[in-house]
Amino acid sequence: MSGRRRLQSDIVNGTTSFDPNTYAYLIIHYDKTGRRLSRSLHDLLVAGTDGAPVSNDRENAVHLRDHEEATGCPALELVPGVVHVQAAPDFFCDTNILAEYLLRNGDIFHEKKGIKVIHLVRNPFDWAVSTWVHDDQPMPESGAKTVDPCTPERWQGQQTLGNLVAPALSAGEDPIVRREDFDALQKMCMDISGKETTLRHLEPEAALSLATTHMLAQGRTGGDIMRMANNIVRLRQVQELEDHVRVSQHLLPPRPEERMIQVMTLAVHEFVQAPRAASLRFLDFALGDASLPEVKLRMATEFERSYLEKVRKIDGDIASDIDEKKTQLEGCLRQNELFERVLGEVERLVADALLAI
Repeated sequence: MSGRRRLQSDIVNGTTSFDPNTYAYLIIHYDKTGRRLSRSLHDLLVAGTDGAPVSNDRENAVHLRDHEEATGCPALELVPGVVHVQAAPDFFCDTNILAEYLLRNGDIFHEKKGIKVIHLVRNPFDWAVSTWVHDDQPMPESGAKTVDPCTPERWQGQQTLGNLVAPALSAGEDPIVRREDFDALQKMCMDISGKETTLRHLEPEAALSLATTHMLAQGRTGGDIMRMANNIVRLRQVQELEDHVRVSQHLLPPRPEERMIQVMTLAVHEFVQAPRAASLRFLDFALGDASLPEVKLRMATEFERSYLEKVRKIDGDIASDIDEKKTQLEGCLRQNELFERVLGEVERLVADALLAI
């Protein structure tokens, strides 16, 4: 059943008390920092009160940075009542297909009313600098320090990241990224690297630029800034599809908690600056009225204590926003015309997503 038809058949006007076991949960992240946070949020959710969702006991729901050749999306089958964690998913498919994949149920014995997606995002400038300073990638072996960032990467021998994100990011009169930007990033990469295949002999500013092209233009070992931007747009589009279906059925616009596809975008830095407030927002979204306010507040307070303790043990990794070196390197990116425009557009997209209800 297509995503549109599934929405048409399942949408109802009105809701009852929320049951976490009728929704699937998907926590999306893109780097080491996000991985640590997603695991902490996963543990917080499955350790909740009676009736809380359970873990699928897997590192990732599907392979990271991979997808079906025919559709452009991974073969998702997210079971209700289960918390799924996923690094760097490829949501390159048509909006209708993505809605279908998010809503289909791999468990015929349990009702699935919808899905709650928690999308952990980062400011692209800060992320690019952190990646270089801390080698902050989902998998250590995939970082720009260990692969040639200029070697073109393809899926099935022909699909490139630029082609796959173009429908979401390059459409319209004011695109987030222009199609020719990928050629410019490739040229910049080659100009900087020359015959070098590692970043060891480059000045920090040049090495940062090289690593940033890898985060923007590659597909199989990088490209996660573009992937994050693409996924923000695609997740927004599936919610717009649900709204359109409701209008076509002459139903009232849904409240956020009435959606079949619910998305909360959270910035990783929120959990460093105000972990209790951020985790309480997460719990309110994830559990709704299935858990009492005082119970969620107690869970958020405990999360704040344990998460800050973990952060302090990681040598200031994600708590180094005011580090002078990072500030100087971010300034270098903003002074580059190509990076300022492309990363700036993604920065605005992230900011808008964080403000969305």
